[in-house]
Amino acid sequence: MYSVLQNKKNINFKFEKFPYLIIDNALPNDLYQALSLSFPKYEKIIGDNEYKENYAYRYNAYNSLRDNEITNEWKDFIKFHTSYDFLEEFYDIFGESIKKIYKVEKEKLFKKDNIGVRFENKNYFNLDCQFVINTPTSGETSVIEPHLDNPVEFYAALLYMKEDDDNSKGGNLTTYSFKNEPSFYGKSRVREEKVNLIEEIEYKPNRLVMFLNSPYSIHGVTKRSKTNFYRKYINIIGEFNFELFNYRNFLEK
Repeated sequence: MYSVLQNKKNINFKFEKFPYLIIDNALPNDLYQALSLSFPKYEKIIGDNEYKENYAYRYNAYNSLRDNEITNEWKDFIKFHTSYDFLEEFYDIFGESIKKIYKVEKEKLFKKDNIGVRFENKNYFNLDCQFVINTPTSGETSVIEPHLDNPVEFYAALLYMKEDDDNSKGGNLTTYSFKNEPSFYGKSRVREEKVNLIEEIEYKPNRLVMFLNSPYSIHGVTKRSKTNFYRKYINIIGEFNFELFNYRNFLEK
């Protein structure tokens, strides 16, 4: 199985305020097209949840690997991206950044015997590979404002799978830096007037974005135009069973 990180010659690595990378044509085209065509039905991903416009629904690795309707090609993809081999590939790229931010060596992060699929067991380090969709929207609607991910999360990778005939605008990933000291409100949200835009990364087919989570990994998603298309992508996650940082020390009073 090809890794989403296999196209090393196309890696565009950034580290202005926090480390992330962009890879266009992340997967070989034949594999990408096969996976796109066998992406699960949206009804499966929504399941018994209430349907809402422009809302994110997820179907995790734990369920996918036990689901007879998920193709073997997808199961192989999910198994690899929740494996120690993928962790090693991630560390080969992000290792120096990890040392700068977290001051820790690889041996203290994860080992073959302390990792596993998220929700399967209570592992020291949990991995997931989720199908994600954002439902259609009847008007220009925001997806999510600048924010931090859950502080247990160590990394996240997004493999965008935009439909070829999807002509909608927006739904692009944005990265930010704080203008001054970190400042949060609510659940790790950040007011736009307190950050500077680093980059807007277009949502497009077979594009991978991956970042190391940290107190400075501020990101968001731009507004989506009116559309009947679903925004779909794969979310690859690695997380500890404890928090890596405490953003609550910087909550607005």
